Amino acid sequence: MSKNFTMKISKTIQCSKGTFCKMSLKNTVMEFRWKTSFLRCLRSLFLLVHLVCTQMALSQGSPLDVIQQSFAIEPADRTAIQGDTIVLPCRVLHKKGTLQWTRDGFGLGSERSLAGFPRYTMVGSDEEGDFSLQITNVNLEDDAIFQCQVGASDGIKGIRSRSAAFTVYVPPEPPRIVQSDFLETTAGMTVELTCESNGGKPPAELAWLDGDGNVVTQDIHLTTHLLGDKKRANAALKWTFKPRREHDEKTFSCRSENPAIKQPMVATIKLAVKYPPEVTLTANRKKISEFDDVEFTCDAVANPKDVKYKWYRNDELIPEHHVTTLFLNKVTRQLNGQTISCEVGNKIGTTKSTYSLNIDYGPVFKSSLENIAADLDKEVRLVCAVDSNPHPEITWTFEKSSQVVGTDRELVIPKMTPERTGRYTCHASVTGFPELSADSLVFIKGPPIVKGPDIQYGIEGQKVKVECLITSVPEPSRVVWMKQSKVVDIDNTEGYEIVTEHLPDGLKNLLIIHKAEESDFGDYNCSAWNTLGHDSMLISVRRQKNLPMMIILAGVIGGIVLIVSITIVIILCLRRKPAVKVDDFGQENKAKQSDSASSGDSDLKVEIRTASSLSNNEHERSWEETSDTARVQDPPDIYKYNMDYTEPKFAPKLETQNNNGYIPYVDFSRDYNAQIVHLNSSRDSGLYDSSPQLLNDLGNPMDPNFRPAYSNPYMRTSQASLSPDHVIYGSTRGNSPKPQVPSLPPNHYITSQQIPSHLKPGTLATHV
Repeated sequence: MSKNFTMKISKTIQCSKGTFCKMSLKNTVMEFRWKTSFLRCLRSLFLLVHLVCTQMALSQGSPLDVIQQSFAIEPADRTAIQGDTIVLPCRVLHKKGTLQWTRDGFGLGSERSLAGFPRYTMVGSDEEGDFSLQITNVNLEDDAIFQCQVGASDGIKGIRSRSAAFTVYVPPEPPRIVQSDFLETTAGMTVELTCESNGGKPPAELAWLDGDGNVVTQDIHLTTHLLGDKKRANAALKWTFKPRREHDEKTFSCRSENPAIKQPMVATIKLAVKYPPEVTLTANRKKISEFDDVEFTCDAVANPKDVKYKWYRNDELIPEHHVTTLFLNKVTRQLNGQTISCEVGNKIGTTKSTYSLNIDYGPVFKSSLENIAADLDKEVRLVCAVDSNPHPEITWTFEKSSQVVGTDRELVIPKMTPERTGRYTCHASVTGFPELSADSLVFIKGPPIVKGPDIQYGIEGQKVKVECLITSVPEPSRVVWMKQSKVVDIDNTEGYEIVTEHLPDGLKNLLIIHKAEESDFGDYNCSAWNTLGHDSMLISVRRQKNLPMMIILAGVIGGIVLIVSITIVIILCLRRKPAVKVDDFGQENKAKQSDSASSGDSDLKVEIRTASSLSNNEHERSWEETSDTARVQDPPDIYKYNMDYTEPKFAPKLETQNNNGYIPYVDFSRDYNAQIVHLNSSRDSGLYDSSPQLLNDLGNPMDPNFRPAYSNPYMRTSQASLSPDHVIYGSTRGNSPKPQVPSLPPNHYITSQQIPSHLKPGTLATHV
């Protein structure tokens, strides 16, 4: 049986009762250019073991008479690149018939050398049953269907392997851009770029890449054309687009790929794009407020770069302005919403960029709030029209409420009642600006109400105004003045005039009487009518006496003298020396010093006498009974409305006694006994603080106006005990003890003391 084997196998067989067989195979040679998978190796090994076991069974007298031939390995589909060398496997078990390979159904021959096909060879050995087909320098002719066939023999059937498709890849030609490697075009025009790659199997896979390396996926179209060999094909990819400014000086690429090439092949084209200016218009401020200075800048990018600038305001050309900036000085709210445009042009075209002004400004009322005359129980609408940028925040308040009553532009009062009449205020606020507010008065319609002072005064011979206040919503349609049942005629020459002043809730009507005469005083009737009713009022016009001119002049002169006197006193006080020590002088020396001080101050005294005191005993009694301060009643109010009117009382007319500035001699030793006191605190305290009250012998406050330093002989009596002057005259001789200074309470107001009842009547001395 060993002669029937064609394979060179060295073997050792040990069998025990047909259940175990161990074999060692050596020198098995299997050469394939492409390594088969691990699974196929296991399968071949299993078939070989099965063949050995079958031969051993036959040598021991197996009952099998015929064994069929079969394929241990069959060819499979393969691919290869043109020029490669490949092997299509075919291994047969129990080969009996003739073996051959076929290509597309055509037999290649049974000899291993395959005469007529110099690139084809069957490799392997008969002993191993290996009849694999080797193809060198693969080309497109080899792209076919191959099959391994074994012919029939005596009692043995012929067998065929499965058909194996052998595919040959052919690399395409390098890609080529039809428009060459440079293209000059204009932005906005349609451009077609075509890339071709021919002769590939399969056809080349083409792709366009933009200037940034991104694959173009839109507006592309791929076409393929099969060549005459029906195997290779030409490919073309067309890209249609409109160039933009971004495409200028950019390089586009066409990429070609195919299984037959390891690295993609690339073709490039550079674009030069001419385009009109692209304009960017900006302002130097992101937020523009009213009265800001604004500068606009126009930036343009163009190809060609020779450009010209034009500026427009609200689409109106600004003449003779061809620079890149535009300056607006102190913009106002009137410019809000207007447009500023910059137009830039070159040979290719013109581009305009527009900036809309958005100016922030504070609130202002478009129209003033109107006062409303409402019907009772009817709806009322108040409108607050405010212009601002940005839009204002509106709030409504009511004078009779502490809360906000509305936040819209329009305030609706659904039902008007007397409680809802009054002042409504609209507040408009914008961030960054002062708040704006305005009032609207709401009234309920009704008949007029005439009011005012029922007693009014005027001076004979002067202009007299009689006032009549009329509350009326709606406004009175007619106002009539009447006197003694006769209408006051303002069209004659009697000197009457009527002046009307309009008020929110009616009007004020003035009857003016020029150069009033005695007959013009009396009762007047003021009547008013509107569409809802009538009302009237009786006004009494009374005569008021004119103030005597002498009193007015005396008051003016007295005021001037008072101011001058106070100034002199202050100056003298500032210049006085500090008080010296008091020596024990006799009573006579003290009286002389007092007389000397009195005579020194006499220049600051003015003696006035009332004219009525010389002839009217009643006036004398009144001067003795009243205080030392002369009181003059205030002039009566000419608009006094009390029905119980009394004539005004005026102060008695004062006359200056003609004494040539001398004061009658008075025995000071009899009327005045000086007492030694010191000033409280410092001398300056009496100058810059309120004058302190002096004390009499009983410690009671005394009016400083009647100090002994003024030496007024009419205010002294033998019983009087008055305080000395601020300045103390004394001797520096001896060691006389310093007299004690009583503390004087400060007094900020001048008070009067009771004048002794035996003060000389008809004469009054005052200091100024």
